[in-house]
Amino acid sequence: MSESNLPISERLSRVATAADQLTATVQGQLGKIDKQVDAKSKEVDLVIQKAQQDINHYLSAARGEYSHILLSRNQRMEPMGQNAITGFNTIYLDKFEVIKEATIHASAQNDIDHTGNGVAKEFRDNVFSGYVNGYFNILRLKWLSNEIGHPSRFDDNWSSGYQQGSISTGCYLKVVAGKLGGALKPYVNYSNDWQLMGMRQSLNGAASAFYAPHSKLTFEGEGEALICLFGTASGFVNFENKEWGIYPEFARPALT
Repeated sequence: MSESNLPISERLSRVATAADQLTATVQGQLGKIDKQVDAKSKEVDLVIQKAQQDINHYLSAARGEYSHILLSRNQRMEPMGQNAITGFNTIYLDKFEVIKEATIHASAQNDIDHTGNGVAKEFRDNVFSGYVNGYFNILRLKWLSNEIGHPSRFDDNWSSGYQQGSISTGCYLKVVAGKLGGALKPYVNYSNDWQLMGMRQSLNGAASAFYAPHSKLTFEGEGEALICLFGTASGFVNFENKEWGIYPEFARPALT
């Protein structure tokens, strides 16, 4: 019997049954959607919780001192004539002689020995023989302090206002004669008297004092030393793991 020949009551009954089936299907699909939404919501909650845990861990464990932006000028240590280094304002010296001994490049085959004293090879043999991430100079410094009772400071950049807060100052140094002082201390002792010298000033909270010493490196009496990569970077540098190098991407322009 065709639909058109069914009694109106039968047709209405069939429509009601179909509507009930459709409602049940929709409700079933809604139930599945609700379950999927609930599952995804729980996943999102877990991601947010994990992110919050990571943030809390970082805030509690990190020192907030790892940016390593170079604050001092001329970490490559380009001389300015024979008695000064570009960007450095060394003070209280009766004599200060600067000799560019060597330039260290990415690989040893490109290093330059400017004086014939073999300083480039000496540095490679005793301090670091691998890839260098940017050229730098090794300078020979000869000095005579004026002995007036005031420290003969090397690179007194504290007075420029850039040396306060969480910082690390470092250099590679070999004392040939005489004595050097200041806040730098040896972290790594290499062969042939080379040392990785460093100083760290930590800022442990908003209430901590912003301070860094003037006298990171001082000259005493008369002496001579080889030095390279002297600079101050923001942050906490792990000198114990020999982490010191050149930070050219953030370097402040050298004075001319």
